Amino acid sequence: MSFNVLMYHEFRESGGFDSTKPSTISVTQQYQDALPTVLFSYLDDFKAQMNYLKSEEYHTLTLQEIKDFYEKGVELPEKSVLLTFDDAFQSVYKYAYPILKDYGFHAICFVVLGWLSQETQPFDPNRSIVMSKQELKKMQDVFECANHTTRLHMRHKDGTTEMQITSLQELKEDLAECGEYVDVPDVFAYPFGIYQPSDVKRLAESGIHYAFTTLPGVNIKETPLLELRRDTVTLGCTMEEFKTIVERGQDN
Repeated sequence: MSFNVLMYHEFRESGGFDSTKPSTISVTQQYQDALPTVLFSYLDDFKAQMNYLKSEEYHTLTLQEIKDFYEKGVELPEKSVLLTFDDAFQSVYKYAYPILKDYGFHAICFVVLGWLSQETQPFDPNRSIVMSKQELKKMQDVFECANHTTRLHMRHKDGTTEMQITSLQELKEDLAECGEYVDVPDVFAYPFGIYQPSDVKRLAESGIHYAFTTLPGVNIKETPLLELRRDTVTLGCTMEEFKTIVERGQDN
């Protein structure tokens, strides 16, 4: 049996933002960066994608079901998919959450704890604003939150991330802090999808049992638990492309 994982970040209405340049992120932590627009999804496309999953009777997985699959040999429901949303951007709350709730779907939000704000900010389609803790809490009937570090989601000019260069002790402390806040502390997503074999080892030593990459493809029993695969749903993804991704995960 196999399953696939879909990865989303940001959402915009068609024509509601400039898709020709990266979107500046707005986070509580002192960190400046921009999100490539390829990681956005148009709202109408997302609606169509979720409608397809609903009409085709796909089951949206929980992290406990993933754990039971690997740890206890419990078979997954037929036509299963795991929906993941990275970084907790406001547009997930504004656009994706109501759709998922309407369909009775379950989803995962990988949270950078140090990026969340204490006070809700006005939505601005020209910036990628991370939601407040209050907004995140309001989504708990649909989303469970997992670990995306507390303050280590930072990219350096040499292509490394803060997670990779920090000491093992600091990594453990950072992951533990985020772990105290999120629902599932031992499930992780690599910042920017960047990692090396040494990072896998350090995660294992830090109490992380499952980690998701940005490498495309399906997950099977033999997939390393700290290198689980995810398919990025990119800007302008057609329905045919989307169907190809999700149907690939049903090849048992």
